[in-house]
This record gives sequence, structure tokens and C-alpha cells, in this order.
Amino acid sequence: MNVRLVKPDEMTGAAALADSIFRDGEQVSMAAGFPYLFSAVTSYSFGAYGEDGRMTAFMGLLPSAVRIGAARLNVFSVGAVCTAPEARGHGVAGKLLDAVKEQVAAADGDLILVSGTRSLYTRAGCRTFGTIRRYTLTPEMAPALREAASGAAAAAQAGAGAADTAAPPASQAGASGGAAAAEPFLCREWTRSDLPALAKLAASREVAFEQSQWDLAMLIDAQAYARCVKLGHRVYVAERRGVPAAFLVAALPGSLRPKMTPFAIEWAGETPAVAALLAHALETAAPEKLDVLASRHDARLAALLQEHAPFADEQILGTVYVPDAARLFRRLKPYLAGLQPEKAAGLEGSPGAADRGIRLSYPGLDDLELDADAWIALLFDGAFVMPEEAADSAAAPVLPEGTPAQWRETLTGLFPVPFPSTSGLNYI
Repeated sequence: MNVRLVKPDEMTGAAALADSIFRDGEQVSMAAGFPYLFSAVTSYSFGAYGEDGRMTAFMGLLPSAVRIGAARLNVFSVGAVCTAPEARGHGVAGKLLDAVKEQVAAADGDLILVSGTRSLYTRAGCRTFGTIRRYTLTPEMAPALREAASGAAAAAQAGAGAADTAAPPASQAGASGGAAAAEPFLCREWTRSDLPALAKLAASREVAFEQSQWDLAMLIDAQAYARCVKLGHRVYVAERRGVPAAFLVAALPGSLRPKMTPFAIEWAGETPAVAALLAHALETAAPEKLDVLASRHDARLAALLQEHAPFADEQILGTVYVPDAARLFRRLKPYLAGLQPEKAAGLEGSPGAADRGIRLSYPGLDDLELDADAWIALLFDGAFVMPEEAADSAAAPVLPEGTPAQWRETLTGLFPVPFPSTSGLNYI
């Protein structure tokens, strides 16, 4: 069995293998749903080949960048993992995963995101992570949600009037500020001419996968996750005075029988405008239900939805692997410095005693050793905290039992780190 990078002229065969495992006669090819993953130009994917040179297994690998405040992480996503029936039971997938890890290390990768959670990945050090809050909306909630959006917009305008010299949050690009903030939003479906404005809104988010205009257009058209569950994309824009203030990509039912509840794929812009778009989608598309998965950095939207919709907390889709804990710490330093400059300046991270672990140092404290699992837990785990709970114990970072109180105090306010949804447009 030969494991190596897939050659450009082999990508068609890789897509055919993936189609045979993941697609039925109603669905488009995986190559159409995941154009970057099956691209001869952008993909880092690996294949396993028999003695006859035929591909018998495939593991898709695609690089991307995740922006968290001032930090920028090199992220690699693993997906479309499949093995031909006759090649199963020989440890092929494990060999592919080993090759992927080596490739990511060589490419200076900070995280590996895996769409799966099965034992193949958990045995190899991948861990479930993070906390998101799933809100379930119904069309009956639309009027109240629209009213709440209007109230939130008016409150934002009043706040801007009280401090009109303050800059708006980066996540609220597209706001024109001043008296216009309280005007009603015009909600409509997008047109291609909206793309530059949508890309600007997407780029304004504090926490997100980086997406160029080309990326945004390609990913909206590809409908990666939506097509996997027999839904389709609808894109909505909320504008004020002709200027887009927010957009929403929703996975909604079409001609096929859906495999899961319709859901909001991705959004950006002013929180009240996003809420207005959710109400608009409920009213115009009329799905029986619409799920909204809010991450920690979506707390303002979550606070608005929480008044109207039931919710449940769950982990982020898939698993994560951290190849080098100390390198990831260094990459996150600009983000941490933006939160609490004095604390961040004193906090240092170096390779720990455990494999892929970390040793944290801070003036006046004994070093804190965390193994790989504890480091992932500190980074991403913990309760979903609403804005009014930020000073509560619920906001404390997740640390091993017995961690000194001084370390808990030092790391509070820096961790956990927010992370964008892995089930959005960049789903692999």
C-alpha cells in the first residue's frame, strides 16, 4: 500500500471514490460540493494506492486561515475521508492520517480540524471541543423576532448617540451610525452585485475563516454542508438606505427530502440586522424549524434569540488536533494581548513535558504543565457565557483539578478562545 499526495490528474478519480461512498443519485458530485478540496491547485489531499496503482482510499486536506482578533491561525481541514470496501480493515485510514499530520507539520499548521469524531481520530489525539448554543426558531416567532431586532437597533442608535465618538465593533461593519441606525431594515434576497459588500461584512468579523470575494462566491455556490444533508442555500441581505448592514446564508429545503433541520449556515454584520434576516427567512421560506448555532463570539445575537427561542448547548462539529502547543500559543499572543495587555505580556508558553503539551509561565508563579487534552480544554471548552455573565464564575477557564487558584485567576479573561463555526461555508 502506497500513501502519498494525490496528483492533479488523479483528482477526478478521488471525487468518484468519494461519490461512491457519500452521494446518492439525487446529489451532485462531491467535486461540485467541495470544489477547493478536489482542486488540483488548492488541495493537499492524500490517497492510498494498491499495487496496481489504483486509489483505494482518500483523505481530503485543505488549508485555510482563521482570524481571531489580531491573531491569524494556519488551519487545515480534513474531510471526505473514504475507503473502498475491498480495502477496509487494513489500517489504511490510520496511515493516511499519519501522512496528513506530517504534511501539516511541514506546512507550519496550527490546527487540524476533522469533520469526524470516530475512534480513528480520537485514538490519534483528536478531541471534541468548544461550546455552541443551538436555538430552534419557528415561523410563529418571526414577528416577535423582528420587533426585537427593531428594538435592538434603536438601542444601538441611542448608545451611539451617547458616545458618538466611539468606533463600532469590528463585527458590525456596514453600520452607518448616527440617526440611520434606528431606521428599519429592508430584507431581500441577494444579487451578485452585493458580493463586494458581503465580502466587506465578512471581513469585518472578529472571529472567522478568512474569505476573499472569490471564496465567498465559490462557497455560497458550492453549498458544501447543505448539499450533504439535501438542503440548499438561500442568501439574504438586510440593507439600510441602500447599504447592506448584514447578510445571512441559510440552508433551506428545496426539491429533495432534507436529512436534517434547516439551519443558518453563516452571517455577518450588525446583530439587529442579522435578527431581522432570520425573521425574514422564517416568513418567506417558511421552514417548519430553523436552527441557529451561535458561538461564544455571537453572544449578542444569542442574547436576542434567547428571549424568543428554546436552546441547547453542544460541542462544535467535529474534532480538533493541535500539532504544536507552543507554536499555537505564540500565534494566539496578539489576540490575548488585545484582551488584557499586561497579563498577556507576562504569559509565556513553551513545549511541555507531555507529547504536544505546553508549559505556561507567568511572573511570580510556578510553571503550569498541561498535556495535550488539557491544553485543548483550556483553549476552547467551558460554559456558553452571555454578556451579563462575563464576570460570573461561569466564565472561568477549564483547567485540571488541583490547578492553583493564582493560575486560574491569571488565565481568566484570556481563555477560552473563541472559534468560528466548523459547519459554516468553510465546512469540509
